[in-house]
Amino acid sequence: MLRRINSKIALKIAILVIIEIILIIGSFGVLAFFESLGSSLGNSINIAGKNRYLTANLLLQTERYLDGSSDVSKLKGAIDSFQLNLISLKDGGTISGLELRPLPSEFLNLWNTIDLKWNIYKTSITDKIIIPSQEGKAIIINQLGIKKEFDTIASDIIRSSDTLVKQLGEKVDKNSQNLMLLQIIFGILNIGILVLILFLIARILKPIFALTQATLEVKKGNLDVSIKGKGNDELSVLSESFNSMVGSIRNYIKKLNELTKELEIANEGLKHKDQLKDEFVSMISHELKTPLVPIKGYAQMLLRPKFMGDLNEKQKKAIESIARNIGKLEALVGDVLDVYKLDMGKLRFSKVHMCIDSLINQTILELKPLTVNKQISLKSDIRASGTVFCDPDRIEQVLTNLIKNSIDFVNVKDGKITVRVEKAEDSKVIFTVEDNGIGIKPEKADKLFQKFYQIDTGAARKHDGTGLGLAICRGIIEAHGEKIWVDKTYSKGAAIKFSLLGRNLDA
Repeated sequence: MLRRINSKIALKIAILVIIEIILIIGSFGVLAFFESLGSSLGNSINIAGKNRYLTANLLLQTERYLDGSSDVSKLKGAIDSFQLNLISLKDGGTISGLELRPLPSEFLNLWNTIDLKWNIYKTSITDKIIIPSQEGKAIIINQLGIKKEFDTIASDIIRSSDTLVKQLGEKVDKNSQNLMLLQIIFGILNIGILVLILFLIARILKPIFALTQATLEVKKGNLDVSIKGKGNDELSVLSESFNSMVGSIRNYIKKLNELTKELEIANEGLKHKDQLKDEFVSMISHELKTPLVPIKGYAQMLLRPKFMGDLNEKQKKAIESIARNIGKLEALVGDVLDVYKLDMGKLRFSKVHMCIDSLINQTILELKPLTVNKQISLKSDIRASGTVFCDPDRIEQVLTNLIKNSIDFVNVKDGKITVRVEKAEDSKVIFTVEDNGIGIKPEKADKLFQKFYQIDTGAARKHDGTGLGLAICRGIIEAHGEKIWVDKTYSKGAAIKFSLLGRNLDA
């Protein structure tokens, strides 16, 4: 793992952290040992101190037996209790709910002294009291002398036990002092290592703070910054990389400024070309319209008998064809101009709150002659009243384009076209022009509003058109902040919808 750490600082921190972990674990182990030793010595003190009580109890039971107020079983019980307490004090174990370790070797001499005196006491009781009583012999020795002898031995046992208790207590005090000293030493060591770790971390954070400050300066646009890095660790490499990156950015910006100047020059050229293009389109449109006006006028005059007299059928059809194509050319020029103005954002709109009924009825009224001649049904289905915010002339242009498209694609005599108006959510009004014509395939619906797109792309199309009408419709509707789309769910022909913002609507 350490081989993967190339940074010297990181390696030092890792070593210090490992030392800190070992020190913490070791300190807990040592302190726990001394705590356990202190607790064990405290238990030994309790058991050694209990010798005083057990000795006094044995002396009391002896006196009661001599007085005849007790029997030999209680005396034996007192002897056994003292014997068990003394053995447990030396060998350890569990007694009176206390866990004892074996008595440290430095206290065995005192324990042997107690044990020696105890054996003298026990032997004296056995020989002078218990055995005679078991053999039915009378105790001839003066009871007062026996009591005095037992009192003397018991006092010696108590004094020896007190001495042991005192020395154990001194050991506990010394152990407590050692424990406190160890705690202080371990605390100092831990603090020292933590200070070293913090120092190394501070060394790491210093260049990081410098990098952060330099990055903020770069963010503000100041590229005249650099970071001084010493050593060969990762932070030094990072500092060098940062300086290299800032230098690269400076060079890039310098080149970018040079390119920007070149683009500005090129843009000026494009603007000049656009201006020339605008002038060309405007000139061409004007030049196209200028000869169309007299041609159209003379074509109409040729159809009047008072100017040309009676024309034969062939002559009349030829002149009507001329007039009809002049109308198409005039419409084409108008469409080209509208598309150009929409693309350039120069098509002007005069938006007002227009009555829905008036807008629909006026459009249908103007287109009625086209449908009557072809015996096509054109009707309205107005399901919402109120006004829409729009340019009436441009929306009428949209409706006219959509209705004319339907006229081209429905059958003569049984064709049906419906202009429907419905209220939608968020004060929207949905306009729909639907027919029972050939319909629109779903895969072609998304391309329908592109410029010059034709549904029928055959060489000999049955229907006239430039493919600009629907593109103009989309441009006009989008200029109103709304959208136009094909209703793909309509299956009886074609249905095109667009939305406008309404006011005071009543469905």
